[in-house]
Amino acid sequence: MAILDLKYYGAQVLTRAAKPVKHIDRELIKLAQDMLESMYHYHGVGLAAPQVGVSKRFIVVDCGDEFQEAPYFLVNPEVVSTEGVQYGPEGCLSLPEFFTDVERPARAVVKALDLRGAPITINAEGFLARALLHEIDHLNGVLFTERVEDEQLLVREIPVMKERIRMILSGEIPAVPEYDEDEVLHLEETADMAEAAKDEAVPV
Repeated sequence: MAILDLKYYGAQVLTRAAKPVKHIDRELIKLAQDMLESMYHYHGVGLAAPQVGVSKRFIVVDCGDEFQEAPYFLVNPEVVSTEGVQYGPEGCLSLPEFFTDVERPARAVVKALDLRGAPITINAEGFLARALLHEIDHLNGVLFTERVEDEQLLVREIPVMKERIRMILSGEIPAVPEYDEDEVLHLEETADMAEAAKDEAVPV
């Protein structure tokens, strides 16, 4: 497996509708393995193929044991229905360190194929529904910033994010944030609190 480079805000591949997957072959399976490894490396819970420069309708999602037994590898996923409303924080690996509240359906039914070509239906709610809908948005060329209602927040924060992306691409700062020893100790001390805080944003 390999760690893939992320595509960031401003990359054209993130604004185009991805192409349907016609064949589940070795190339796609290799991509799936690399995407899963990359998602974990960048500390995300979801990753869409366009986020690593591949314009295919394929996503990987792993929201943890509370929501699913194993990672989802979803080929040509489609949203069949949605219900209810949830409003909470959201982030994106392609928009580094930018988090804000976004309205999403509280529940979603998603159909797709797995990597064996077998049909799969997911009845998701809460955080899992949010992650699936976020990743499927990527396949339609939609970033979560398009769902943000606070325009002043976007005006204020997007230039900061663009500068952060410039620094990542130039090698001035790492793509994965690094912590000094004191920060690591602080993170360890607050890990239980973070686990319990269900409203904490996680990049997808």
